[in-house]
Amino acid sequence: MRGVPVLTGQGGGALVYILVAIALIAALTVTFMQPSTQQTRTQNSFKLAAELNGQAHMIGAAIQDCILRYPEGDATVSPALNGGYHAPYPLEPDSMHLPEAIRAADKDLARLRCPGKPITGQNAAYHAPMFGGSAARFEPVPPALFGPWTYRNGTGLMDEGELTAGVYFRIGTGSSDPYLGEALRKVDEQFAGCESDYLEGDGTNGCAVGHRCLRIWVKRVAPACP
Repeated sequence: MRGVPVLTGQGGGALVYILVAIALIAALTVTFMQPSTQQTRTQNSFKLAAELNGQAHMIGAAIQDCILRYPEGDATVSPALNGGYHAPYPLEPDSMHLPEAIRAADKDLARLRCPGKPITGQNAAYHAPMFGGSAARFEPVPPALFGPWTYRNGTGLMDEGELTAGVYFRIGTGSSDPYLGEALRKVDEQFAGCESDYLEGDGTNGCAVGHRCLRIWVKRVAPACP
């Protein structure tokens, strides 16, 4: 009666060892691949969080330096004509109070100017830049996949579907990569509860649909602190 052939001799033993080795390699690959991926994701989120945290504190320090050096600000700014402006903090970069020659087309924080710090030879409305070569301080470059830092100052501001009041700056991303959200949450955790908001955007909460945002408050009025 014939049976199933059995591998015998040195050739058969060698083949068995090769098959076992292949199986072990495959098992080790599966075992180490996922932790390695998770480790890389964690490292990326910590690195990005450190970068964003550093930028946020640098921006906050620049704003505080402005109001400490020029506490009177620009007395000619009318809150009623500038969306409920909060003095003496910087105006929004596209404020109509600023002369057209220096007025920005958007709210990009890089265009921020310090009220009370005049441009030589100009009137009080010509506020000097807070960032750039003349200020000896350069604006933070947003990390890859993020939009620019933006700045708001006013009362009853409609911002991505939410009414806000106060002074704050914000950054956000439309990328779905999980480590980006993790990094934003890590930065949010470094601030006191009322100083920052991590937002998963739905178009009604201050962050665009499908985006994730971080808002840092300089002066908070509304929404009230949770």
